[in-house]
Amino acid sequence: MHSTQIMNDMSLPPSMLISLFEQLPGCWGCKDTQSRFVHVNNAYARLVGARTPDELKGKSDGQLPEAIAEHAEQFREQDLHVIKSGKYIRVLNIHPYPDGHWQAHVFTKVPWYGSKGEILGTIFHGQPLNDNPMLGVGQWICKAAGIEPVESLTTEGTKSAMQLSTRESEVLFFHQFGKKPQFIAQSLGVSVKTIENHFANLRVKLGASNKTELVDKALEMGVGCKIPDSLLKQQLTFVLSQ
Repeated sequence: MHSTQIMNDMSLPPSMLISLFEQLPGCWGCKDTQSRFVHVNNAYARLVGARTPDELKGKSDGQLPEAIAEHAEQFREQDLHVIKSGKYIRVLNIHPYPDGHWQAHVFTKVPWYGSKGEILGTIFHGQPLNDNPMLGVGQWICKAAGIEPVESLTTEGTKSAMQLSTRESEVLFFHQFGKKPQFIAQSLGVSVKTIENHFANLRVKLGASNKTELVDKALEMGVGCKIPDSLLKQQLTFVLSQ
């Protein structure tokens, strides 16, 4: 049985649900329709600095540590989208956590159904990106978003020709997941005009005639779907796929 099917099967006794919950890998939890925590597992409690899962019951994201609480409204909007649409989404979250470390997770959010088919809230699952040593971070992200990355080209000449600046890599990464120039500019703290200049440079370097073709060219040349190291120290939360 799929993990979300287990959590949505309200016919199971609560004690059995919680027992199953704690055995699932990664950070798990569920929220009510007001985005208040109903239950989280120990892994999630530790991640956000709570001593026990019970400390989070009834709380919202806005009551978590400050660095996470800053994005509470975005988390709430993501939850509402899942509740209203009845569909899952995957979200990339990069934050500093109370233990002092920056961590990147892909969170999957799905509807939480009651025994009569009503939506009780959302179920979320967070997987650290560095938990899968068999895949590079970029490939992990591609798979999380439902994109199959193309194998990187191996000739030294091609690699040197595809050297992108830090900003170009950041712009390409956001563009890969459908983010508009306005969103990218706001996330990177620069003007939209600056972002458009980076797009122009990317089109020249990758031989793309337009922004749409940039994605195909990037994957073809093995430079797409990679999280730039610079973004792993910058707070971000945005939807990868839905």
